[in-house]
Amino acid sequence: MPRETLIDFFKDQIRSDKTFLVYDGGYRTHHYSYNDVRSAAIQLADRFAASGLTTGDKVIIWGDNRAEWIVAFWGCLLARVICVPIDFRASPDFLARIASLVGATIVIADKSLNTDNLTSIDVWPLEMLLGQVSAVPQKQIAGDSDLVSRDLAEIIFTSGATSEPKGVEITHGNVLANIVPVEKEITKYLKYGRPFLPLRFLNLLPLSHMFGQAMATFIPPMLNSITVFMRGFNPTDIARQIRTQRVSVL
Repeated sequence: MPRETLIDFFKDQIRSDKTFLVYDGGYRTHHYSYNDVRSAAIQLADRFAASGLTTGDKVIIWGDNRAEWIVAFWGCLLARVICVPIDFRASPDFLARIASLVGATIVIADKSLNTDNLTSIDVWPLEMLLGQVSAVPQKQIAGDSDLVSRDLAEIIFTSGATSEPKGVEITHGNVLANIVPVEKEITKYLKYGRPFLPLRFLNLLPLSHMFGQAMATFIPPMLNSITVFMRGFNPTDIARQIRTQRVSVL
């Protein structure tokens, strides 16, 4: 299937009743289907529009790896606003600096994180994005008729190893250049892997980085597979997740 923008990928791949995302918060494990994520992302994009956001506005996502993060990411893309992901371990002062630098309109943040510095920016709780999801007809996807591959998808702040973080502008085409070749190769051999599907990816990589995003919301759908998120990095808990969730890939 031709891929001109990431919305083409969303339309084709984020659509089924199969489990897509699993999140273990420590006390309870939540399961969400591809259609759950699809509907929630569309509803978030509609909420952005109702709040007055337009093409090119910036939305910061600041939170731990969880299903709602993926909803926030796709909601931004569907609404044509630019996603600015921040590592959940970043300080509140760093968040405030980035929000000022990019001119963020909204910050979607984990309720456990300190957003007191953001006195002039709306803060939406990340945890609520999958709270009340209703089915959305497949045709109700935010308009993308004039979206092109050179349009910005996100701004990722990276410092390499030692310098002050700098914002790197990532276009739809940049991301597609990474995932389309992989998708083409996977498609060739998918029939041989069906007896082993769904694969289960335990993703401990930060979603504020490209590789973390790829292994959470791009590669698993190509394989009709599942992304597992967990809270924390305790080795004993990781081993337990691998056993209980029958994880295939860490």
